[in-house]
Amino acid sequence: MLSCVIAVIAGALGWSLTEYGLHRFVGHGPLRKRRALWFLAPTLPLVLFQEEHLAHHRDPLYFAPTWKKALATAVLLPLIGSLAALVVGFAPGLCFGVGFAVTYLGYEVVHRRIHTHPPAAAYFAWLRRHHLHHHVRAATNHGVTSPLWDVVFSTREVAALVSLHARLAPRWLTDEAGAVRPEFSSEYRVVGQPRA
Repeated sequence: MLSCVIAVIAGALGWSLTEYGLHRFVGHGPLRKRRALWFLAPTLPLVLFQEEHLAHHRDPLYFAPTWKKALATAVLLPLIGSLAALVVGFAPGLCFGVGFAVTYLGYEVVHRRIHTHPPAAAYFAWLRRHHLHHHVRAATNHGVTSPLWDVVFSTREVAALVSLHARLAPRWLTDEAGAVRPEFSSEYRVVGQPRA
């Protein structure tokens, strides 16, 4: 039982590190030079991820369609679970896969809510500032659900006041006129013209 608990925690950390690595090195890293990688068929999923990620940065309310995420999940999670089972045995490998999958699903929910809902608790308020600052300075804060790997790899940047362009501001942040709502004015400011 203890080995399964440890494997679930390892799976959760595995997704957290994967989230950071994909975001930093694929979403914003050297793979952005697609023409140099077009002939490498194994990079196709990474290029597709990158295109979806860049679309999200252009419009933070854009998220890849659920069917694309489900397809990627249906292929990758059994592969990850199988590889883990080969390395550590069936039961711990299965537990690792469960930890990885549950943490991934949590990431999907949290990331969407960052952009679509006002924070409901202090941690989520902090997490929104952390992630929305990434949308301003893309070389920082690659961990969407946790700053752990940003701290480890020195890419964390703390912003007391996050300055967002109006076209990137979440709807929960501004009023009908495009001004920052009073309850968020100590943490955010909006510049430029709001979206049409």
